[in-house]
Amino acid sequence: MSTENTKEKTQNAQDVISEKAREIWLAGLGIFSTIEEEGSKLFNNFMEKGKELENKGEEFEKRAKEKAEKLPSLEEIGKFVEDKVNVAFGKIGITSQNEVSDLSAKVDKLTDTVEQLVKKMEDAAKSSSKTSK
Repeated sequence: MSTENTKEKTQNAQDVISEKAREIWLAGLGIFSTIEEEGSKLFNNFMEKGKELENKGEEFEKRAKEKAEKLPSLEEIGKFVEDKVNVAFGKIGITSQNEVSDLSAKVDKLTDTVEQLVKKMEDAAKSSSKTSK
């Protein structure tokens, strides 16, 4: 009986192992089937979320470009700064480059006028010295 009892225990152990192996096999098939079904759903879900994110990025880019177009140009910023600096210099009594340029032009004009007057006076002096001789 002990041999028969051992055979029976061995058979029971083999049956239990076979049953567990079959359960593991079926669980694996179930996982594969679920991944196959749910995988395509997940893939489609990921695609939709990707499209949404892409659209948000495009909208953000569009808004950023619109805001950038509303900003003043570098020339406008430069002119604004120059004007403010000139106003500040004027308040503390420092002349601006434009004022120096204007004064320089006026001095040049005045020099030309004086030179013309000097020439006329010299010519007049020469004429009167010829007529008095």
